[in-house]
Amino acid sequence: MTVEISLLLSGISVAAAIFFGISSKNRNERKDTEQETEDRASTHTLLMTKLENIADDVKDIKRDYRETNAEVQNLRERVVAVEQSLKSYHKRLDGAKSDQ
Repeated sequence: MTVEISLLLSGISVAAAIFFGISSKNRNERKDTEQETEDRASTHTLLMTKLENIADDVKDIKRDYRETNAEVQNLRERVVAVEQSLKSYHKRLDGAKSDQ
């Protein structure tokens, strides 16, 4: 009878050890999964922030490009006006020389 009790206690001990081992493993896996999820979330947040900053920079560059393009167009128009005025001036100057 003592052998049966010792076998029963050994069996219960082994079952308890297996149960608590599996419980610990599951708990650790859950914690690892939660930690990985938090790490991924922080990484995604960081990436999103960087992408938003890049998008803002691209918008600024586009705006600057449009402003520069408008300034260049304005300068082209002014150069054309100056060239036409210069042509007119040269014609008058040439006419004045030939009259003399």
